[in-house]
Amino acid sequence: MRADRMADRLIVVPEAYSRHKRLMHLYFTYRVILAVGLVIFAATGIGPSFLGATAPKLHIVTVLVYLILTFASLGLSFFNLEAMELEYSFAMIVDSVVIAVLLYTSGGPQSGLGILLGISIAFGAQGMPSRTAMFSAAIATAAIFIESWVASAINDTTIRHFSLLSMLGISYFILAYLSRELAARTLLSERLVKQQGKDIANLTELNEQVIHHMQTGVIILDGHNRIKMLNDAAWQFLDRPISTVGYVMKQISPELEKALQEWKKQPSSRQRHMHMPEGNDLLVKFQRLGERENTGTLVFLDDASRAAEAAQQLKLASLGTLVASIAHEIRNPLGAIGHASQLLQESDDLQGTDRRMAEIIDQNTSRLNEVIENILSLSRQRSVKPETIRLDLWLKKLCAELAGNHKLQENQIVYYLSPRETSLTFDPQQLTQVINALADNAVKHQSEKGEQLVITITGGLDSATGEGYIEVIDNGRNIPADIVDKLFDPFFTTSNQGTGLGLYVVKELCDANNIRISYIPVSAGGNCFKLKFPRQ
Repeated sequence: MRADRMADRLIVVPEAYSRHKRLMHLYFTYRVILAVGLVIFAATGIGPSFLGATAPKLHIVTVLVYLILTFASLGLSFFNLEAMELEYSFAMIVDSVVIAVLLYTSGGPQSGLGILLGISIAFGAQGMPSRTAMFSAAIATAAIFIESWVASAINDTTIRHFSLLSMLGISYFILAYLSRELAARTLLSERLVKQQGKDIANLTELNEQVIHHMQTGVIILDGHNRIKMLNDAAWQFLDRPISTVGYVMKQISPELEKALQEWKKQPSSRQRHMHMPEGNDLLVKFQRLGERENTGTLVFLDDASRAAEAAQQLKLASLGTLVASIAHEIRNPLGAIGHASQLLQESDDLQGTDRRMAEIIDQNTSRLNEVIENILSLSRQRSVKPETIRLDLWLKKLCAELAGNHKLQENQIVYYLSPRETSLTFDPQQLTQVINALADNAVKHQSEKGEQLVITITGGLDSATGEGYIEVIDNGRNIPADIVDKLFDPFFTTSNQGTGLGLYVVKELCDANNIRISYIPVSAGGNCFKLKFPRQ
């Protein structure tokens, strides 16, 4: 698992064999250093005066032999002899014999050299099994008692310093026991730390998986507004930037950086509504990580269109049935009024003002009938019949139909594709209705700008994301920024002649085809409605 590999990188616990090998090398290196020091003291005479005072020649021979044996032991320890316990035991026997001889040549236990055996036992017991450690303590104790007995026999005296020898022997056993306990507890602690590291790594991986699969976008920033983590939803909301982690927020989204700086000046827990240049409407919420200001920031991103759609569905659900039934009731008398108005206009006796009044009745009857038709079409559940369409052939035919329906010249409606052979999946009848409605809006509002209308339809595949798209662009007057959020609301219109249902129907048709529609203002003047298709 990735978590186990992460734990192995963060917490390195050596295997038992390699750990024992490392301790053996450390112990044998200590013995070499001790032997070299003893040889230097013996050869130069700069050491303590009691060293070798009793038997100088034996002392020099002993430290030279000890030097050779320690170098040999250290060299052999680098080979995989698979006899680690034997190597430890041999080393302890050599140390016990050598130190015992040095005690004899340096005046006995009162010289203090017996402590060197304690150091060897403490070192060696770290890598030896318990029985070998206790065996080493026993050998060391026996060695100092034998040395004392031999010295007393040679000098024809009684064994002296018996209490000191006893204390040294007891200390050897205590050191062996404590060293083994310390080694066991250290090993247990290492294993516990390793397991805790794996648990933490597993929990971290689980948290990352949960965060990355959340529908809410999550961005974690450090104290310098540099991105430390960004989940899949946030990556999509920010229009899938190629580079994210390690970059400052300003490089990825200047708009989000501006909102962050405003929040830092006036911190608030409320969500902020943002319209991104990519056409995404987002609800943004900031939260500080920790108590201090420079500890970092947590950014939550939600799709405002989803939230608005949910709220709108709740709002319209209760009205849908009522409105549809009222529309049915109005339709029949409205048809009678329209028919009567047409008969009235056919009368030869109708003149002047009366005829104008009849025309007004007819116009408003038609307008009301259009509203009713739109309402009834919304109340019907339309089944989507998706097809895979070759976009260039379909747009060529559609542009010809739009030019004929809206009386446009050939140069007033053009289309471009990249790549040319792009194919997308959608319901052609419903998408024709969508683009026709967008073109109709452009035609209706072009007269306000007073220049020739040009409608450009671009489409193809996004090279970065692989998603299909269609853009309907006109050169008309920009839609005011304060009403952009209301464009797709039902019954919202800025025209006295409009019904306010055109773009709402467009949005419903796009949702039915799993197409995401958004409005993007054109900086050079004009409007762009972008339709994003799901990746195939």
